[in-house]
Amino acid sequence: MSDRAIFALDGEIEVRALEDGAPVLSGYAVRFNAWSSPMVDGRGRKFKERVASSAFDRALAGNPDVRALWNHNADFPLGRTGNGTLALRKDAQGLRFELRPDPDTFWGASAVAAVRRGDVTGMSFAFQVAENGDTWARAEQDGLAQRTLLETDLLEISPVSFPAYPQTSVQTRAMVPDFEESDGQEAGEIEQRDDESQAAVVGVLREQVEILRRR
Repeated sequence: MSDRAIFALDGEIEVRALEDGAPVLSGYAVRFNAWSSPMVDGRGRKFKERVASSAFDRALAGNPDVRALWNHNADFPLGRTGNGTLALRKDAQGLRFELRPDPDTFWGASAVAAVRRGDVTGMSFAFQVAENGDTWARAEQDGLAQRTLLETDLLEISPVSFPAYPQTSVQTRAMVPDFEESDGQEAGEIEQRDDESQAAVVGVLREQVEILRRR
């Protein structure tokens, strides 16, 4: 099972300046083993999610050309690993980034200004789950099924205006296994459903990824 998705973190970005005055955005794009806020799948079932420390090992070993975008908009690129304007580094806590947006673009200048003022404080990342790259566990006392991302491909990272948006693609990217309806279903199996909201979200992300690939 693979899917494209967006996951967001709040309070994970800061701005500083190099000796020549060029702005740099830095922080964590991902925090490992930290549970997300509750999310809802296409059938209204709640779950929460975390990212294992192994999630990007295989992908990053291949030196992928990861982009940084402003609010996940492919029309507003802020940097990329391929030209050195974006650097990614894994440590014990998560996946750190250092981003050097171009202040001569209006979106680059806007991103720096919004972070500096504290209007934008969150980071988000888009990813694709590898086959058998996630696991599910039965709901605990809080009633939430638990998803753990074990292996993914990182597509892009973004400073975002709403890092905890309740009704966007972060809510609809996966289907919670039918733990209650089918005791025989394996935890790693995810039900497929032609849900309109899920299809719309995946369609938008596919368009953005295709634009990036053509550049």
